[in-house]
Amino acid sequence: MNSQESVVKVDKSTFKGIKKEKGKRLWFRIVLRLLPWATRIYFKLVSLTTRKIFLNREYEEQVTEHGAFVVAGFHGTALYPAYYFRRYGGVAMVSRSWDGDLVNGCVRGWGYETARGSSSLNGKEALLEMIETVKLKNCCSGLAVDAPRGPAYKVKMGIVSLARETGNPVLPVVSWTTRHIQFRSWDRMILPLPFSTIVIGFGKPTIVPKGLERDSYEGFRVEIENNLIVALAQAESKVRELKRTPYEIAVKPIPTQTSSS
Repeated sequence: MNSQESVVKVDKSTFKGIKKEKGKRLWFRIVLRLLPWATRIYFKLVSLTTRKIFLNREYEEQVTEHGAFVVAGFHGTALYPAYYFRRYGGVAMVSRSWDGDLVNGCVRGWGYETARGSSSLNGKEALLEMIETVKLKNCCSGLAVDAPRGPAYKVKMGIVSLARETGNPVLPVVSWTTRHIQFRSWDRMILPLPFSTIVIGFGKPTIVPKGLERDSYEGFRVEIENNLIVALAQAESKVRELKRTPYEIAVKPIPTQTSSS
């Protein structure tokens, strides 16, 4: 015996408003209010109870002599560098996602201005806002170069555009620690723990000139990426040395230009 199935179409607007957005939920608003305060206290504790080791700090001194500069970091190692660079102030890009709302409060609590956007949403608008702020206030700026969703350790072109339009040098910076919590996220982000040693590694600065062909800027993106990877390998190596454990380092080689005869 054949049976007929009836299909009932339901208008999605029927359920509109039933499910609240995270930003409208009470618990989220409470967290949004308390997290910046808790973050300031936590990183103050970390700063007071940890030993700091700086690698290639002459690169930091080199760019500060110029004045304003652009900080480039990997998303997964950016927490302590963001806290460290608060002494310079400036403007940072933060995504428009719900977790970006949480980060935005923390970053502003450290004294930064923020431009809301990412490569996947309102990125161009946020980048233009950053460029205008830097030119107006002659301040520093910073990007997590592999955000918002990776791939991890893959630099995107935003940092190149920011450096080209502002005329400020790019300073790669990473961090690694002897004790930390590492999250199971796409970026494997680390949260430094109190009473540990934090290694802050700087990479060779890059100056991005104006007026080149569009394809020429890819080389600067690769240079920044390789300088970050080398700095991260050095920081991880130093941590392993401090912990007295055997290690092997795989450093992505920096390509060299060769001239054909």
